[in-house]
Amino acid sequence: MKASGSAVSGHYAGAFTRLAAFAIDWFVLTALYGALVAGAQWFATALLGFELRIGGENRWVWIVGFAVWAYVYMAVGLTITGRTPGKGLLGLKVVTRVGEPIGAGRASLRVLAEPLSFVAFGLGLVGIVIGRERRALHDVIAGTAVVYDWGDRPAELPAPLTRWLEGRGVTVRRTDVTGGGIDAVPGAQDRSLGDAGT
Repeated sequence: MKASGSAVSGHYAGAFTRLAAFAIDWFVLTALYGALVAGAQWFATALLGFELRIGGENRWVWIVGFAVWAYVYMAVGLTITGRTPGKGLLGLKVVTRVGEPIGAGRASLRVLAEPLSFVAFGLGLVGIVIGRERRALHDVIAGTAVVYDWGDRPAELPAPLTRWLEGRGVTVRRTDVTGGGIDAVPGAQDRSLGDAGT
């Protein structure tokens, strides 16, 4: 299956882009959790009259709270749009292996399985680097893939992006202007969903 007519959309996402999206998501969810904790502490002190401590015997409550928050942050975005904020910013989308929306069950399974990819020195992430479909262990477990999805694009890419793509072995040819898409003639490193037979 070839996703939209763009030269980029529909291709499996590479390791660097996925790592950058992961870093953005963890920064955002950590910052938001810190803001929630600060708000809870203020609420407890100012309105309820007691101090809410983070350390000591309460630390496990905050750790579990962070785990629940991380699950909600990841699973809700994947369920609704197939993206987290980090993935959306970098044009990534999580889909099934045939390119369809993943739904709530598959999104939850993927999020719950994600820590397994990091155990044993991150061996579950090796597939992102060397696999044909760029799938990590949690993608295999959930039956998902991560693809570039920028949606419909104008008929021409900006010249610097065109030069960058062509420098990486992707020949960009302009097609029907009314179709609003650009086809790519993939190089040897193509990772398109539509090229399962090659």
